[in-house]
This record gives sequence, structure tokens and C-alpha cells, in this order.
Amino acid sequence: MPRVPAYFDAFLAAIAQGAEIDHVHLGHWDEPEAVTPSRARAGFAEAQARLSERLVAMLDVGPTDRVLDVGSGFGGTLRALRRSHPTAALVGLNVDARQLAVSLRRDAAPMNATWIAADACRLPFAEAIFDRLLCVEAAFHFRSRLDFLTEARRVLRRGGVLVMSDILLTPPPDGLAALSDRLEADLGPWPAKWVSLAEIRRDAARAGFALTVHDATAHTGPSYHTIAPDERADRTGGAILRDLQRSGRLRYLYLRLAA
Repeated sequence: MPRVPAYFDAFLAAIAQGAEIDHVHLGHWDEPEAVTPSRARAGFAEAQARLSERLVAMLDVGPTDRVLDVGSGFGGTLRALRRSHPTAALVGLNVDARQLAVSLRRDAAPMNATWIAADACRLPFAEAIFDRLLCVEAAFHFRSRLDFLTEARRVLRRGGVLVMSDILLTPPPDGLAALSDRLEADLGPWPAKWVSLAEIRRDAARAGFALTVHDATAHTGPSYHTIAPDERADRTGGAILRDLQRSGRLRYLYLRLAA
């Protein structure tokens, strides 16, 4: 079974102490240039929910659709889907049974949702049984984006849609090894860190998808006031992402892949 990112240990510990954490991804602001650091921090949870809402809207879920959320985390996006699409059939999949347990505790026996522990690159489903797939800020953790996209295409019906958010990094001119090591230690597994949009397009085409790209880099930028709020010399993985974003070497993309 693939390795779970170590940073989830801290989130799980906080939840055990009573914290309410719905999402473990960046947030979306419609007017990021107007957001001050204090406003970004105060509104981070709302912005995280807004990012999920943006991706769900891109899915265009029908009332009887069968929807799979790959890398479902603590279930926040699925809970929002249950509220907005109460007649859709929802499945949350995660490699970490601890995260699924949190979802189950918070969603007392929902009639239209189930949770499964499995590998995103080896989906335990028959061919063509889902209408929509969702993957929020998780694919870079998978051992291979191409393997995941190939599996996603296999389990999607013809005309189905996969919507995902992804982080693409352009390597800096120096210090690459040290940056890679720190990103891996703090935010890994991240098997392919330095990936271009051209490579994403190639993988999408090889898997059988037509790809539409929405660049949300600026809209997610205020997130770094929360995940990397200071300028310490001892840089964390979050601070490395912040600096790559500021230098134009990080792109945060909303991807819609039509089968």
C-alpha cells in the first residue's frame, strides 16, 4: 500500500483533540489581490470549502450520477456533495484507513455514500461504472499520474468527467536536490515533483481524455499566509511552495478531463 503523507499525523492528532478539519488543501479567493494576510488566515477554512465547490461545479453532477472522490481526505468535499446532490451515489476512496474512519464518524450512516480504502492507481472497481470522478489536490502524491489517469478512464463511463486540482513545479536554477529532499520529507510522497503542463497534457491524451485547463495559481496564492506565514531561514516544505509560487515556478491548476 502506498505511503501516507506524514503531515496527516498532525491533522489526525488535532482531530483527536477536538479540532474540526474538513479539508486538507489550499483555498480559493475570487479577488486574491484584495486579501490581506490576516484576512487570508481568518478565512482559510471558507476558502478551502470554496475551492472544493469550484471543482464540484466543474463536475456538473446529475441527480442520479455515481461519483467517486479519489483521495477523499476527511470527507469534507463528499459532505458538500451530499448536501448539494442528495440523490447522487457517492464513493470516497483513500489509501489511509484513519482518514476514512474520521469521515465515517462524522457521517453517521449516510444513505448515499460509502468509503473504501484502496490505491488510487489500482482502483478496485469494474470498468465504466462511474459518471464522475473527483481528485482534490492529491494526484501528485500518487506513484504515477499516468497510472491514475488510466485507471480513472477505465472506471468512467463514456462521456464521463474527471475533475482534479494539481500542483506543477518548475525546477529552480540551483539548489534542486536540497529542495526536492525537503519537499519529500515534509510533503511526500511526491514521486514526480518537477512536471510541466505539456507532460500533463501528454498523459491525459495517452489515458484517453480531452483536457481543459483552468489556472488557479493566483486564486490560491493567499493560502500561503496560513501554511507558510513567516520567513524563517529554516524553510519548511510549505515555505518552499510559497517561494516557488512567488517566483512563478509553481502553478496550481483546475483540470477537467472528459472521457
